[in-house]
Amino acid sequence: MDVRNCTVEQAAPRADRRRALIETIGFAAVAALVVGAGVLGLWLSASNSIRDSYQGYLVGIARVGARLVDPALHNAIRDPSQLNGPQYTRAVEPLRRLRQAMPDVRFIYTMVRVPGDIKGRAHFVLDAADPGARDADGVLDQSGVWEPIDGIASDTSLARALGDGVHPGVPGTNTRRFPDKWGVFVSGFAPMIDANGRQFGVVGVDVRSDVYFQRLHEARQRALFGLVPALLMILLLSIGYHRLRLRMLAAARRSEATAREALASQQRLATVIEGTGVGTWETLFDPGSGGPSQATVDAQWAAMLGYDPADINPMSTRRVEEQLMHPEDVPRVRESMLRGRIDENHMVVLEARMRHADGHWVWVETRGKVVERDAQGRPTRMVGTQVDISKRKEIERALTSRELDFRSLFELAPVGIARTDMQSDRYVVVNDALLKCTGYTREELLQKTFWDLTPPELHEADRLTLEKAYASDPHRGRFGPYEKEYVRKDGSRCQVLIAGVRMTEADGVTRNWIIIQDISERKAMENKLLDAAQRDRLTGLANRPLFLEQLQAAVDRVRDGAQAGYAVLFLDFDRFKLVNDAMGHEAGDSLLREIAQRLQESLYEIDRSLAAPRASLVARFGGDEFLVLINDISEEQAQQIAERLLVSLSRTYNVHGREVYSTASIGIVTSAQGVDSSDAVVRNADVAMYEAKRSGRACAVLFSEDMRTRLTRQVTVESGLRKALGTELLSLVYQPIIELCSGRMVSVEALCRWQDPQLGSVSPAEFIPVA
Repeated sequence: MDVRNCTVEQAAPRADRRRALIETIGFAAVAALVVGAGVLGLWLSASNSIRDSYQGYLVGIARVGARLVDPALHNAIRDPSQLNGPQYTRAVEPLRRLRQAMPDVRFIYTMVRVPGDIKGRAHFVLDAADPGARDADGVLDQSGVWEPIDGIASDTSLARALGDGVHPGVPGTNTRRFPDKWGVFVSGFAPMIDANGRQFGVVGVDVRSDVYFQRLHEARQRALFGLVPALLMILLLSIGYHRLRLRMLAAARRSEATAREALASQQRLATVIEGTGVGTWETLFDPGSGGPSQATVDAQWAAMLGYDPADINPMSTRRVEEQLMHPEDVPRVRESMLRGRIDENHMVVLEARMRHADGHWVWVETRGKVVERDAQGRPTRMVGTQVDISKRKEIERALTSRELDFRSLFELAPVGIARTDMQSDRYVVVNDALLKCTGYTREELLQKTFWDLTPPELHEADRLTLEKAYASDPHRGRFGPYEKEYVRKDGSRCQVLIAGVRMTEADGVTRNWIIIQDISERKAMENKLLDAAQRDRLTGLANRPLFLEQLQAAVDRVRDGAQAGYAVLFLDFDRFKLVNDAMGHEAGDSLLREIAQRLQESLYEIDRSLAAPRASLVARFGGDEFLVLINDISEEQAQQIAERLLVSLSRTYNVHGREVYSTASIGIVTSAQGVDSSDAVVRNADVAMYEAKRSGRACAVLFSEDMRTRLTRQVTVESGLRKALGTELLSLVYQPIIELCSGRMVSVEALCRWQDPQLGSVSPAEFIPVA
């Protein structure tokens, strides 16, 4: 029997160590998985946020470029010999200005898909690169007109942007390295759509791939730095857990042994208590005052502080407080001991620092209770235990330090980070970047919900977005990134990019971790770029694309009955070329700026007099040609306004100290002509303007279909005359000249006649001026 008991006692510590080790490994594995999942979520969210922000940046530039390209000019460029010609230069100029405004962009170009190309290749049309420029590799930066490029099938973003020939393409980017003969790039693409909604090509924007991947790599490294303190924290927790578990298992085993041998002897009980590392103490109270008289401690208690029991027993309360206890802990210990003496049911439980014999401080946990009272209820005896908790305090300090490290990373993040409760959508934790973005204090924001910061009109759309995201990813619960608006504390709104992940945390509560990036500045920059792309650089007036867009909107409103009418005035200045030739292009530019200013001032006064709900729009169409759109106006009023403009524009201009005179010829088109597209309106106004020039200049002419017929006849005559030259269609007839007094022929006139198979007999009065 004794041999069997000895074997069990020797095997027990080994089993405890094995069990504690297994449990510690399991604890560390679970903690590592939880922390790793959190860091991985932040790493993925940060990477996706930067990638999607960069994709949005590339697509935004491509969309701006797509709106700058003139469809008519672009469709007219198909011959490689047109490269850098006048027509090519006019078509590519807006893209070159956009490229100059964006230093990160390497190339901007346009491409079209050619259905007849059996290899399925795309073909370049426009390229904003500088003509003749080369990199160190010696390859020309600028692609040629109609130069083919392979790889549409491998580059799905380009294929999607080019469309299928039936439906317009969609914008997109490729975030993998895409090599070609010019280098390795990350690209964004946007389809080019004309006024009729048809796609006529795609705009591509190239950024060097090393720039993008370097930024992505830096973001991932910063996210991974958060893993280091987490691993250290897990290591310290595991060590503490292992020691605590060993102690608990040993205590449990010894407690079991104590229970079995409780009646054996007091010595065995003392041995068990000594083995647990718990010290005991006893305090006797003065029967007269009820205050403590002296305290006695056991060997284990004394050993915690490096003393021999014989040297310190018995101890007075004053000695304990003055020599052994930390001064800062004395008031708290007095208060707890006093409450234990007064309240019969109160258990004294406190943590305090005691001075070791070597001079350092030892953290101890003390528990005690009054076990004897006299007849008057005054305490006479209190007993308790004391445990050294210095190691636990070290672990707590280490955990606090690691938590502070994580908090620093959380607070110093340049983007807003928040944790919200899944049930209430209330913010639980927020960082300083989110406070700066919203304008709230931390206390104020923690009282808000996700929906309090969302504009009311966006609630339904946001709910659908989140439901769709959760349905598509039910296991991880990721959503975003997507753009939305936040309502700041002052009522203003800001554009943000949101991405998040749903997580069930250790307490069993499901919460959302959200990353909120303030993209207001980026959106403002996009709007500035769009505005710059819609304005004439010289005069500051609207350019052709913006005018056509506004005119088409007016045409649609009139057709739908939302607007009474409109008028378009096409102005061409009669003496501008003379000013350019005589005084130079700088003087011509100065004259154009003065004309633009005079037009704006005149139209401002006209808008005030008409009290129209929509303002007029002035645009520079090109060279010395200007367009004016006046909304909510009748045909009669349009003619009156044209006459007023003729008077205003005919006044003397001061150009470089010299007086210059220039009149304008104006063509007028109103909604009464019944045209249904902006291009047709401008063409008719142009025809009317040329009719005004033919009528003597410095006048205004209202468009009629006769003008188009006359212009069409003139073009047909000119084309037919070119074909008739050198053919039998042109013939001579001779008319004799008779002397009346003698009746004889003295000479003949040779007259040219033209008999066209389609036009019939064309009068010399009509074709001689053309010739």
